Amino acid sequence: MTAPRALLALAMVLALGGAPAAAQELPTLDRVEELARFGRTEEARVVVDEWWRSVGPTASRRDTQRGLWLRGQLTADAAQASLDFNRLVVEYPGGPWSDMALLRLAQAAYAAGDSAAAAAQVARLLREYPASPVRAEAEAWLATAGPVPEAAEAAEDSAAASPPPAAGDTVAAEEVGEFTIQLGAFSSVARAQSLLRQLGDAGFEGRLARVPGSDLVRVRLGRFDSAEGAEAILWQVRDRGFTATLARDAHREEPVVR
Repeated sequence: MTAPRALLALAMVLALGGAPAAAQELPTLDRVEELARFGRTEEARVVVDEWWRSVGPTASRRDTQRGLWLRGQLTADAAQASLDFNRLVVEYPGGPWSDMALLRLAQAAYAAGDSAAAAAQVARLLREYPASPVRAEAEAWLATAGPVPEAAEAAEDSAAASPPPAAGDTVAAEEVGEFTIQLGAFSSVARAQSLLRQLGDAGFEGRLARVPGSDLVRVRLGRFDSAEGAEAILWQVRDRGFTATLARDAHREEPVVR
């Protein structure tokens, strides 16, 4: 084979062999979810942002919705999350993630101190998605969350009444964090205990608790100083098939004696 033909053949081999590799390098939403499930949140954020830059502009309608949902879930920017969830609700009514987006908007409003807006979002979810499996989660969360101002006042009163730790003392993060993962709220202790056992069988150490002003028994997991700190565990719990969301009143809990 002459030199020019050899070079041409080599170029064709490289071109054919390189195309699949280049395609494999494109970010995928499956990869985003995989990283999130393993608690690699920062990496998942990078990949979903790259997906929007390289794939998002030409993505299908369904993938666009999925991309909005994942970015809204993962971003540390509250404004971006609100924008993505609102797009799901407004641009894709009835979509596979739109009911969950309404719940996340409600939780964001609550976290920002607007319990009235949070209740309005949940009411909209119940009205527009009456058959949604998220309905029970939304109702349980709203019953659990309680009025934001009361929670804030309780936290301030608790801080004022409790002396600072003495020198050399350590305070575990789980003792002071106000955020927690909630898997359900029940009027029956027996039902709450049943879910708690299921949680334990899946390898998670949960607890039963009540909060002032409500008789519901809540099944909860962990205590965290921030919502971001709970992200990795929240993804793992949901990946095991549990319905779970964040609550912001762990500092107000009263233990349930079993």
